[in-house]
Parts: sequence; C-alpha cells; structure tokens
Amino acid sequence: MTTDYNGIAAEYRRAKLQPWRQHIEMFMLSELVGDLSGMRVLDLACGEGFHTRMLRYRGAAQVMGVDISAAMVVLANEQESKRPLGIDYIRCDVRELALAKQFDLVFASYLLNYAESADDLSLMCQVVADHLKPGGRFIGINSNPDYSGELLSMRPYGFTRDPAPTEEGMPFSYRFFLPGDQMVAITNYHLSRQTHEQAFKQAGLTELQWLEVQVSPAAQADYLPGYWDAFIQHKPVVCFQSHRIS
Repeated sequence: MTTDYNGIAAEYRRAKLQPWRQHIEMFMLSELVGDLSGMRVLDLACGEGFHTRMLRYRGAAQVMGVDISAAMVVLANEQESKRPLGIDYIRCDVRELALAKQFDLVFASYLLNYAESADDLSLMCQVVADHLKPGGRFIGINSNPDYSGELLSMRPYGFTRDPAPTEEGMPFSYRFFLPGDQMVAITNYHLSRQTHEQAFKQAGLTELQWLEVQVSPAAQADYLPGYWDAFIQHKPVVCFQSHRIS
C-alpha cells in the first residue's frame, strides 16, 4: 500500500502550494532550522526539493537531498537546473542509504510516517544517526500520531486526513484537493509517540522534543478570526527535534 510518488509527483508538488504549507509547515520548520551558515545538511525524503532549497537559503554550505521516487528527483533537478543552488539530489530508499559521510543537520519532512512497523522506524532512525555528526541535530515534520480530528476536520485547508488509527502499523490516508477538481491521495502508517521515542533512543538520538502547531503572525493577520482554529485544535502534523549523542 506504499504510495508510489512516481505517478503523482507533479500533483503532489502542487499540493505543497496550499496556504497551510506556508503559514504553518514552512513557518514552523524555518523557525526550527534557524541559521545554517557553514553547515552540511542532509534532507531525507526531499521530494522535489521544496524544503531542500529552503535549507540552502538558510545559509547551509552544502545540501544533499535524498528521495525514493525517481520522478521527484527529476523535478528537483529541473529546479536546480533553472536556478542553480549547488544542491545534489540522489534517488535512494532512506533505509538503504550509506553515504560514508556525516552532516551537521539531518532534516526529514514526512519521512518517518512511512515506517510500517517499529522495526522499520528503528532502521530509519539508525540511518539518520549514522549520517549525523556527534552533537548534530535531527529535525523535521511528521504526521501527528495523536491527531484528534475526523475525516473532514481539515477540509477547509484543502485536504482530509483519516482519523488516527488505534493499532500500530495501521495505514491511513491523506487526500489533497487541487484546482481543476483534481485530488491526490497518499498513504501513511500509524506508530505511537512512544514507539517513536523508543526508536530515537535506540539509535542514540536524544532530547526528543515534539513541537505543536504554530501559525505564522502573517496568517493570523490575513485570515478571518478563527480560520486556523481547527488546525490548531486537531494537530494533523507535528514538528520534532533531537540530537545525536556526542
């Protein structure tokens, strides 16, 4: 049931233009990333480079993006050709990644929610730790295991999310609604926060913090009062950060 992004790469890129992506996702991640001047950064599950380019703009000296989808990597390289930033993109399943180099920061936007079991998640976290310098940070955004909404709770923001499953490893779907009556669906898998915390700890990733939804000040000013309340209440996504043990 794993989502094949090769067939939906262009559509999913369009889904990244929904307002919540800028006013919540990008806002939170930009605040979390901070100044990357001189750092080496690895972006896992980079897709078409939406966040990878942000990492470069934040001052990183070297950025590498990795994605399992060949079509996504093609889109990323097309953007790199149009506006060169010196970013390297490679196609690889994160589980099999072995670059023989370490980075100051590993970034992952919607990677861990593709782990289908506790063992699968532990493998992903170990790959992250193997590519982090001692003391380096692992940060990103993920489907929130504690999402409290119903199927249509997020519909005002351009997507729906199935209610959070109760069993470990159960699949659930996002459906993104695009202009022209198009819709793109992706499948994630549910693993509890406790399972995440255990996987991080086993990999030597410490000080795990969960950072709840925040809306940018610009969005609070530009949208009607109460517009973002359901998103803040039900928390479909969550940011995280941790460090590799020195």
